Amino acid sequence: SITHTYPGENEAALRDVSLTLGDATVTALVGPNGSGKTTLMQILGGLMVPTSGSVAIDGSQASADDLLTGSIIASSARDFDELYSQSLVAYARLRPTWDEQLFTHYAERFDLRVNRKYVRKLSGGQAAILSASIALASGAPLTLLDEIQAPLDVPTRYALYEEILALAGECMEGKRPQRRFLISSHMVSELEKVAEDVIVLKKSELLAHETIDDFTCRVSALTGHASDIERFLAAHPDLAVIASRELGSTREIVVDLRGSAVGDTELASHSLTASPCSFQDAFAYLIQENDQ
Repeated sequence: SITHTYPGENEAALRDVSLTLGDATVTALVGPNGSGKTTLMQILGGLMVPTSGSVAIDGSQASADDLLTGSIIASSARDFDELYSQSLVAYARLRPTWDEQLFTHYAERFDLRVNRKYVRKLSGGQAAILSASIALASGAPLTLLDEIQAPLDVPTRYALYEEILALAGECMEGKRPQRRFLISSHMVSELEKVAEDVIVLKKSELLAHETIDDFTCRVSALTGHASDIERFLAAHPDLAVIASRELGSTREIVVDLRGSAVGDTELASHSLTASPCSFQDAFAYLIQENDQ
């Protein structure tokens, strides 16, 4: 497990975070501001050494140099403003896994102009899509996209998601070497369409790491007559209620059913109907639950 505390800080930015990036090609990394998402990205990318713990690749402990060569991190931060866009791409081309054909495709789709102009002269969106295109074309086994889509307009964001899905699909089908993509974003609802797995961080700790489907299914809204809801809750005292609201004589509760034995038959016996929450609502409810 990884723990990291920044110099001069009392609180850990990451605390006992232990996870394995399995076969899932695209993983969403979500959490509120200050939950440790960027810190985790930078550790996985070899830009930072954790205070304690380590990262392993295929079972062998990886040094920061191993992580630097085996990964690439792209963010919407203006880290390369003092470089020419031409120089930035020339540097990226030094990677043995670089795919020039792929980069040319992105340059055409996103109308990238690679020339002797400083990156700082690009808009936030143009700079972000340049960084994302370089990361995707890099061929890096671990590709880390840290809020890269934040400055992009809606059509460009969705075009980028399309390209990530297309590339991930080719990797899954064996048309390209295996790669893993870790994408962090506050636009939680959009990631449901892109990712297979989700990692949720909250207050520097790991709250969940599972498939998107499992994460969405675990949180359900149960609706029924208030007395039926009370009878159901009395039969399941260990079931935590995340949210509750009255609708006249009807009551709706939101519960985390993961790990419980409650099934459709029992819900029907209590005259309750269940509806799964959206990915975004499940995330919001579980973050709220953790705050209580």
